[in-house]
Amino acid sequence: MTNPDLPCPHENFEAHVEVNRVTATDDGPVVAYSADIRVRCRDCDEPFRWTGLQAGLSQAHPTVSVDETELRAPLRPASVDPDFGLGLPGFVVRYRDGDRA
Repeated sequence: MTNPDLPCPHENFEAHVEVNRVTATDDGPVVAYSADIRVRCRDCDEPFRWTGLQAGLSQAHPTVSVDETELRAPLRPASVDPDFGLGLPGFVVRYRDGDRA
């Protein structure tokens, strides 16, 4: 049982993983896959944030959601070429210091 007067020690976790099939057009063939992963503390329900990655969406490298609580990781079947899924459009969110013009 968690003591409400103390910070949660975050000892138990749950992860939600959603694997997506990516198509270049509606009803088109699958041209890539990605996994969206979220982690929460099971005891206090606090979401965990992924660090060290840019916010956005890419089939070339992992990214995170703007709030950093969802990892968006491209993946491919082991049997396909390493360039599978590359060349699809994506986006990157760049943070800018509010004091700069």
